[in-house]
Amino acid sequence: MPPGPFGAAPSPEDPTFVFAEGRVLVHRRTRLELPSFSSVLEFASPVAGPFLVGELDGRPVFAAALETAPDGLEALGLRQVLAEAEAELGALAGRASQLVEWYFAHRYCGRCGTPTEHRPEEPTARCCPNCGALHFPRINPAVITLVHRGDEVLLAHNRAMLPGFYALIAGFVEPGETLEAAVAREIREEVGVEIEHPTYMASQAWPFPSQLMMGFFAAYRDGEVAQDDSEIDDARWFRYDALPDTGHRPQPYSIAGRLIEHFVRLRSGTAGSAQL
Repeated sequence: MPPGPFGAAPSPEDPTFVFAEGRVLVHRRTRLELPSFSSVLEFASPVAGPFLVGELDGRPVFAAALETAPDGLEALGLRQVLAEAEAELGALAGRASQLVEWYFAHRYCGRCGTPTEHRPEEPTARCCPNCGALHFPRINPAVITLVHRGDEVLLAHNRAMLPGFYALIAGFVEPGETLEAAVAREIREEVGVEIEHPTYMASQAWPFPSQLMMGFFAAYRDGEVAQDDSEIDDARWFRYDALPDTGHRPQPYSIAGRLIEHFVRLRSGTAGSAQL
């Protein structure tokens, strides 16, 4: 097979993320394992890919999409894969998902409508043979913020979440806006309070579908919590030692979960030199 997008061709035994019908197809053994590329071809020809995703245990890892999910593999949602997979595999799963999403979103040129194509000289882009436009994988910058007030953290319930699930405030960065301004605006719009000292903590590629989440801590300054009701239907302060139980707040595989855990360690005096 000739090199595909991102400049490499898989060998038969290379592990491959297989996407079909919105799910990831894996082997579940003692841990989650990826099928080989040759086993993917036994089912059907990919409708997207193969895309080189990265390396795992010294082997290149690819991603491909099938039109329908075959028998013999377990179909998992991407969030479940991120929750169950080891960190390195989870990061690759997110990248794989974003590359497949990019391919399907750019099969036609957004400027002139012509079908796009892959060219070896531009391995990371879909190219338009008519107007020459190059369509690279899209990244959507977003901020997510832990607002703290002494021993308390501000958590909110979004109408789209499961009942009783509380999370941090997040939102997309608008054109011409700094990250710090986006933090203050999102907090003000969603829960009606003002913050100060927004401090960058860490980032995470978040493949739902193509976000780069930049995590902040920010100190509460003033204002009464008043949710906007269009997205947020409840927001309240929680002490670090009286948070919602683990099934009702973000998990450690997400940057939201890591920010909350770090705050708990800081307030309980167990943070030491631990990093996010």
